[in-house]
Amino acid sequence: MASTFAVLPLAASLLLSGAAFSAEVRIGYLGLKDDPRYHPDVVYTRIEIAPGGNPIDGATMGVEELKVVSDAVDQQVVLDHQEAADAAALVAKVNEMAAAGEQFIILDLPADLVDQVAAATKDQPVTLVNATAPEDYLRSRCYPNLLHTAASDRMLSDAMVQLLRTRNWTKVLMLVGPEARDKSMAAAFRASAERLRLNIVDEREFTLATDPANRDKNNTLLVTGNADYDLVFVADHQGEFARYLPYDTQLPRLVVGSTGLVASEWQWSWDRDGSTQVTSRFETLTDGRRMTGQDWSTWIAAKAVVTAYAKARTGEYQKTADYIRGNRLKIDGAKGVQLNFRPWDGQMRFPIVLATHNAVIAEAPLEGFLHETNTLDTLGTDQPEHTCQ
Repeated sequence: MASTFAVLPLAASLLLSGAAFSAEVRIGYLGLKDDPRYHPDVVYTRIEIAPGGNPIDGATMGVEELKVVSDAVDQQVVLDHQEAADAAALVAKVNEMAAAGEQFIILDLPADLVDQVAAATKDQPVTLVNATAPEDYLRSRCYPNLLHTAASDRMLSDAMVQLLRTRNWTKVLMLVGPEARDKSMAAAFRASAERLRLNIVDEREFTLATDPANRDKNNTLLVTGNADYDLVFVADHQGEFARYLPYDTQLPRLVVGSTGLVASEWQWSWDRDGSTQVTSRFETLTDGRRMTGQDWSTWIAAKAVVTAYAKARTGEYQKTADYIRGNRLKIDGAKGVQLNFRPWDGQMRFPIVLATHNAVIAEAPLEGFLHETNTLDTLGTDQPEHTCQ
């Protein structure tokens, strides 16, 4: 039960040191109306492809869990959940929230909207926390007002490639879907494979089109034929093609990526570092829904903001913003290490789980992958690689 009471030492230290200000703290949470990412995609067989449930639940739990910390500094934390239908309306919402004194806003938006909102509000006294968009290009924008608690595509692919290298599964057949999101996932894996010198023996596109002219791309046996490989990496963000791939490849090989073994921020079956208590609390809050990676990333975003307010103990925006970005921030994410944000791209550092549908197989960084300053920086774009675009 260690993680259940992990906030108590922090609360005690705050009580002893005294609070610098007393206030109602409002944290923004901005989502997209009718966000298609949270509509379960049900195909004709009534099989659910994407998990249902809105990750606002994670942020709600994060605020509730740290109530003891907020109470210790005489702060009342309120989560202000707003939604809008398009980029212009979302920007207007951010401006309204900032004008009302909300200094931190958790963004639960697709990547293109995160990009537009951050660009339009970069001069506002507000920090945006991207909690659900994994696209790497957002980390290269270098917006001064943008942090990330969603794992980047590169973090996820680096974690996967570390395991493949450890197992000496070095010959990879890569299958890539037609969507832009699929190609982003493939680009991240390609970069990770190059870093650890994996051999992508071939890269092939697949399609869901069923006409005979596309048999080489829509038939799992044909699209995985005429090549020698240790395993198949599939980039299919919708999952409709990927779910048919395991046990139906030309060679008897493992499948990873969008099905089989998947990299994520969180998996409900993880049972170390107090994670079972986190999962249980989430299921209680949501009437049995299992915690996903996106739920974890909104949960940790809320915890980071509440902790920064409590520890900075000031109503001044810049001082609190500097604290959340600084080395003094230490967040317990039920992952066995203290978490904070990278100064070069605003990405939160944290371990990645590699899991099947009901078991965590490994947690990265894996043993043996070292870094000169922080082993968590073996996951994602490291400082020497980082460029602003």
